[in-house]
Parts: sequence; C-alpha cells; structure tokens
Amino acid sequence: MGPDGARDIARIAEHVRPMLPEDRRMVVDHALSRALTGRVRVLVLGEAKRGKSTLVNALFERDLLPTGALPVTSVATTVTVGSPLHAEVRYLDGALRPVGLHEVTGLVSERGNPSNIQRVDTVRITAPSPHLPVGTEVVDTPGTGSVHRANTAESARARASVDLAVLVVAADPPVSAAELALAADVMTTAAAAAVVVNKIDLVRSDDLAEIVEFTRAAVAEPLGEGGPVFPLSLRAAAPTELIAWLRERIDQHGAQDVTSSTARTLRREASTVLDGLLVEHELLTSAAQDRADVVATLRDILDHARAAQTTARDHVHGQARRARTRLDADHDREVAAALTAARDGLGSQLPSPPRRPEDAAQVVREQLGAMTARRCATWFQRAGAELDTELRAAAQRALADLAGDLAKARQAAARALHVHLGEVDELVPAEAARLPNVDIGQEDVWRELVTSTLAGRLPAAVRRKRLHRHLRDWVDSAVPRPFGRARSALQRWLDDTTRATERALANTWHEQLAALETGLHEASRHRSDTEEALAARRAGLGEHIAVLGQAIADLDRLIAEINGSPSPDPGRGRARPWDARSSVSSPSTAPSLGGSAGVHGDGWP
Repeated sequence: MGPDGARDIARIAEHVRPMLPEDRRMVVDHALSRALTGRVRVLVLGEAKRGKSTLVNALFERDLLPTGALPVTSVATTVTVGSPLHAEVRYLDGALRPVGLHEVTGLVSERGNPSNIQRVDTVRITAPSPHLPVGTEVVDTPGTGSVHRANTAESARARASVDLAVLVVAADPPVSAAELALAADVMTTAAAAAVVVNKIDLVRSDDLAEIVEFTRAAVAEPLGEGGPVFPLSLRAAAPTELIAWLRERIDQHGAQDVTSSTARTLRREASTVLDGLLVEHELLTSAAQDRADVVATLRDILDHARAAQTTARDHVHGQARRARTRLDADHDREVAAALTAARDGLGSQLPSPPRRPEDAAQVVREQLGAMTARRCATWFQRAGAELDTELRAAAQRALADLAGDLAKARQAAARALHVHLGEVDELVPAEAARLPNVDIGQEDVWRELVTSTLAGRLPAAVRRKRLHRHLRDWVDSAVPRPFGRARSALQRWLDDTTRATERALANTWHEQLAALETGLHEASRHRSDTEEALAARRAGLGEHIAVLGQAIADLDRLIAEINGSPSPDPGRGRARPWDARSSVSSPSTAPSLGGSAGVHGDGWP
C-alpha cells in the first residue's frame, strides 16, 4: 500500500493531531510527511560505543559525524540523502540556523554539547550517498545506557518515528539485555530491522560463529525470525551486505514500510492520549464528593504502584550488591589458591641440568602461566554462570512481580473509574546479557634485570638461584593479573545487567500508568472550575474520546490491510476515507463513560 494508505492516515491524523501534545504533533507531522512522499527513515540505534556514528559515516562514505573513544553523540542527527551538501540545526525553541559541517561536532557531541546544554532539538545534514536512494533519512541516535542520562532520553525521543531500524551491537561485549529491550521497543513502530555485530576484529576467529549465532537467537523474538544479522568490523571494511539489504528493502518495500510505521506511530500516540482523556472525563463527570473519593483512590493506586516499582528496583540492586560482594570474596580466594599452586609448582629451585638455567626458567614460566590461565578460565566460567543464573532470576522475578502489580493497579483504576482503558502491549522480556569474552592468556612480562652479556659470565649455579628468585617475584604479580581482568569483566557485566533491568522496570511503569497519572493531573487542574466550565470541558473530552476511539479502530484496520493480516472487523473491509462526523456519533467505537468510585480487592484500592 502506498499513497492511498498514506492519504487515509493523513485524514485520520487531521482529527487526532489537535489532541496531541506539541512535541508529539511534531513526531506525527514528520512521519506523515515521509509517508506521503515515500521517504524512508532508517534509525541507527544501540548502546553507547557500539559504532553507530561510524556506520552512518560508512553509508555516506564521508566523515559527517564525530566518532571517538568515549560516548560521543548527545543529540540525534539526521542525514538525508541528497545534494548539495549542507547542514542546519534546529533548537528546542524552534529556531533554525544553517551551520557548516565543521560546527556539527560542537552541536551533537558530548564534549561540545554536554547533556545538550545548548538545547539543540536536532541537527539535519544533507549529503549524497552512493548506496541509498535520494530522500532516505538515516538517523544517528545517542547511545543508551551511557553515563550521560540525557543521551538515553534523547535516544528514546528519536525512536518515536522509525521505518527501518539498524541495531548496532558489539562482538565483545556481546548483545546485552538492554539492547534486546531496545530492539523490542523500536519494533513497536519499525516495519523491519537488521542487526550489525560490530568489532569482530576484537574476538578470536574461532569464537565468531558462536557469537553471531548467539546474537541471532537472542534477537529472534524482539526483531522477528527474519531479521538479518551482519557481522563486520566497521574499522576494517565497508558494510556491503547491510547496504545491499537496505537498498533491496527500500526499493521493494519502502513505501509500504513508511505507511505501516506511520500508522503504528499515530495509533500509539492516539492510544496514549485516549487513556488520559478517559480518566480525566470520568473524574470531571463525578459529583464533587465522588470526585474527591476517586481522586484519593487513584492517588493511593499510584502510590502503591510507585512503591512496587521502588521495591522491585531495590530487590534488583540488593541482589546485585550481594552478588558483587560474593564475587570479590570468591576472587580473593581463587587468587590465593592460584598463588599457592604456582609457588608449589615453582618449588625451591629450578630443574637441574642438562638445561641451561635460562632455558629452565623459561620452561617453568610457561608451565606456571598455562596453569594459571587454566585456573582463571575455569573460575571465570563458573563465577559467570553463577552470576548469570542469580541476576537472571532476580530480574525476571522483579519484572514479573512489577508487571503483575501494575496490571492490577491499572485494573483497579479502571474499576474505580468505570471506564475501559486500552490494552497495553507487553514488552518483550529482555534476556540477560551473554557473558563477555576476556583475554586470560599467559603473562608475557618477563624481563631480566641483568644484561645478557653479564648474565652469560655468571656461574650457572648463581644464575639458577637468581632466576628462581626472579620467578618467585614474577609469580606474585603475574598470577593475580588475569584474575583481576576476569573480575573486572564480570563486574562490568553485572553493572550493565543491573542498569538494563532498572530501565526495564521504569519502562514497565510508564507503559502501564503514565496515562493514568496524566489524566489525574489534568483533572486536578480543573477541579476548581465553575460548573459551566466543567460541563464544557466534559463535552469537549467526550468528543475527543469518540474521535480517538474511531481513529484507533480505523488505524487497526489499515495496519491489518498493510500487513496482509485479517482485518479486526472483516465486515468493514478497507479503512474508509475518514469522516469526523461519523466517528463522533459512532456508538460502537466510543468508549463507555460513567460510574462511581469504589474500593476493590487484589491488594489495590
């Protein structure tokens, strides 16, 4: 479906748009503009420092965006295929300013614009690309999960409108729980997605197939079985297979993808607003005393929900702290045991002739290094498996408990208000991150403190004793080092998994109750209005609710037609050109209103 579907969506949007907050109108307007012109929007997203900006530069074969060793991007940057080459910045206050390419780094980088203190809304660059059709938009998003929290929020804002998604992960560390949650989130809007496994040059070639297969299996649920996975090193080669996939997808399905994602974008925005309006309408319809009772009930529900979220977060953090304490203690025990084993293996003297003392020392060093590496690798796998089991269980329990608590809170609110709140899409639960790789090779640091010329003149017995003494010193420093690297890798994994779970908990709360909180806030703003003003407000809300209900029903039919799935209402067929009069008066789509507050069971008011 191409222009006809886009025009149908535009007609629906004419009636939905006035009810959206200003920032959400901009999202819908831009999506509609792309749908009507067939311009595909490709969103490049992922955790911090995965190579997203480097990938965008590769698609345009020029250094348009800054890259670096630290989290760089702080503002979403859109690069549109076209010419001539130019750039402009739009600020949050709506002001536009043309800029030179040399100014882009100072606007979109964390160094030049930390936490977006310059209040940049977006930077737009137009540049030719030898790989993508003219008009294609490629969006580089700030990395989620970095220490810069504003970057994570900016990335979420950029994900509101997307046709095709490219999730960039790393071969090491491998795909994380946060990245899987990110994939699930973006697929509520995107029509299709691919995964780039970057930095394959940092892992051993014999590990690559396992890493790619793990990534493919991990993303199958949030992205769908058909989402391709491309392993590559952006530093070493062009992403030719990804480019071929993007080009083929845009050529064959671009118009349909834009229409489908735009319909889902508009439906999501309409559904979110509708829940808030239902809550506000019911509160303003109640008599004064009933209204006060319902408000108190809803606030109690929200307090319970916030407490549930805090409890879930505290549970996860508590488990993580206990796990880290045990990891540190286990590390210290393993290092002590490895040192004892290495000293025992060294013995009181080097092996006797016929070997030269230097050759004997080298053999002993290699043997001790190999033994330490084996012990460390065994400990790393065991400790990692224990952490994985413990944190996975803690995260799943916390998310399941919170989702259940919030669902009950939402149901209790609906009962108290006597309204039907829309169904909330369940977020795909994020799997725990695969344990990272860590280099536990033998220590190569071995340096004689006496020159080889002088060493060769010393008697063999003296050299043997001196080399044995140096080996003892070497053991004390060389044995703990691989264990320290292994512990650091596990600590980073533990921190990443904990942050990912915390974000999942926050997303769960927002999906379930944000609209309820908004409706309560809006109703509270009007509680002191005159009865005449309240009546006018209620009438306006009722009309808006009917319009949104009809819009959602028509969008559902349109989305089903685009995707080739059965229509939610087979008798109605194709979504008709939209008419506001029929929607406002349609009893079949306007949600029911009315009722009084009450207190219900299930642990919620």
